[in-house]
Amino acid sequence: MASKGKDTEILSFSVPAEMAREIEKLASDIGYSNRSELIRDAIRLFIKAKIETEGMKGKVEGVMIALYDHSAEPEISIIRHRNIDIIRGFMHTDFGDKNSESCCDVLMFSGPAKKVKELVFDLESQRKVNEVKLFVA
Repeated sequence: MASKGKDTEILSFSVPAEMAREIEKLASDIGYSNRSELIRDAIRLFIKAKIETEGMKGKVEGVMIALYDHSAEPEISIIRHRNIDIIRGFMHTDFGDKNSESCCDVLMFSGPAKKVKELVFDLESQRKVNEVKLFVA
């Protein structure tokens, strides 16, 4: 990290070329003056979501949606089975065609916040999981 002024630091990271183009287009479409502003806002939202998840206490009920590459299904299945005590039901579907197949799981859960957080973070940490959304009732 290189320093830029008193309150700003420059971070350097790599993304696939297609993602870089998507970031550039999104920044332009939304009206950001540069990619850095868009990335800062995205990181703020990510941090806020993590803080909200970390702050859950007591019994928690809701729905979790996981989108992932089909090749990750065996690992996701293991995670589901490991958390069967809090997963009250789930739906699974395959999207895409044979060349580009992705999956979606909708998990209905009810249990201690600690177990729900572990489930969310376990899913998010899987390499081929694209997104996990948590909706608490």
